[in-house]
Amino acid sequence: MRYCRFSYDKVVIGGNLNAFLYSYNHGLPLIINKLDSPPFFEVEKKKLWNELYFLLSLAGLNVLGDKTDTIRIDENELTVSTKDFKVVKIKFTELIVFDDSSLFGLPIPQKEENRFIVLDWMVAKSCVPHDKVRISTRSDFVKNIYFYPTDRVDGNHAKIKDLVAVSYLTMEQLQDFNYSDTYVRFKTTKLLKKNGLTGRKNGFHNGKQITYTLGLEVKKRETMRMGMNLYEDTDNLIFKYKDVLPFKSSLSKCVNKLNNTLNVL
Repeated sequence: MRYCRFSYDKVVIGGNLNAFLYSYNHGLPLIINKLDSPPFFEVEKKKLWNELYFLLSLAGLNVLGDKTDTIRIDENELTVSTKDFKVVKIKFTELIVFDDSSLFGLPIPQKEENRFIVLDWMVAKSCVPHDKVRISTRSDFVKNIYFYPTDRVDGNHAKIKDLVAVSYLTMEQLQDFNYSDTYVRFKTTKLLKKNGLTGRKNGFHNGKQITYTLGLEVKKRETMRMGMNLYEDTDNLIFKYKDVLPFKSSLSKCVNKLNNTLNVL
């Protein structure tokens, strides 16, 4: 098998916003082990992530794009297997890790990440049109409910919405039926009713408005770790867990850079 070979002093690993920011701000090559775009309801962060992906690719820092399948660390060399069945060898002096997904050859973690973000996507099959964008609670179980215009109806129907319920759960809770998507649907239905949402209207009877039962159907559940496992730094491996820069400062800087780049093009 023929290998592609690269050699760098420092290499950044990760596909999340922090990895993009660090690579961009330090001018370092980036290997994306997993694309980790912010969800649609984090509008500004998602915008910044997309713009950074473009800028990093334009600058030649996004070395393999989204083609990475797995990465193995062997002392000071990465062996990257790609989705199109190629192998890339990358020599490095220092590896800066923001995400340990599909990354093999790491030291034993000091602590495994046990917290997960859970997205339960639901179809509102019977719900009145409305203007609500979000419902928030104090509980980590169905912490937020975000509404978005449905794609089940053709045309522009801004008030006909489906929704996603966001929870923050431990591994133990994920294995407990009381935190399943069924119970998410029960709790979400209750919260929608509490906030004045009902099923579709169905005429009048004796002068009173009749409505169908509020109906939600779980479409899919997505589960993502809230971060990577906790590792101790080594001579050639540096693990990053905190935000790189204040978000608003980063957004402004990258938007200005993108605008300048587009003006040149």
